[in-house]
Amino acid sequence: MKVKYIDSIEYKALNRLKMIRGDIVLREDFEGFGSYRQISRVLKKLILEKKIIKIGSGIYTKAYISRYTGEPLIKSGTDFALRQALKRLGIGYEPGSAEKEYNEGKTTQVPVRNIVRLKSRCRRSIGYKNSQLVFEGNINAR
Repeated sequence: MKVKYIDSIEYKALNRLKMIRGDIVLREDFEGFGSYRQISRVLKKLILEKKIIKIGSGIYTKAYISRYTGEPLIKSGTDFALRQALKRLGIGYEPGSAEKEYNEGKTTQVPVRNIVRLKSRCRRSIGYKNSQLVFEGNINAR
């Protein structure tokens, strides 16, 4: 990212992005840098430069560029990042019933989809490309 001034919002956002410990970045992390629209422009620029990936409304994750396809990929892995996003938002969850049964040795069928059972209500859609976080038990109903 080419930055002209140290006091620019882009420069501050890049430094904040480097300072965030985990891979999940929320829009709230950039509050105070400028107006809502200015922050939106900076986030869009970071997405176009493949530094972050949008996985939900106001939820982003740090990215790296695949040397094979040139596409941005999630640093910590998709399934892990989607669950970390729930943690970062403060939404309690536990593994879905299929994953629990597999972990307890009741079945040998490996769960394919990323399914979680929420402990509190969540109406968000969290995912990247074909990998969506699925909520079990209708707690996210409208």
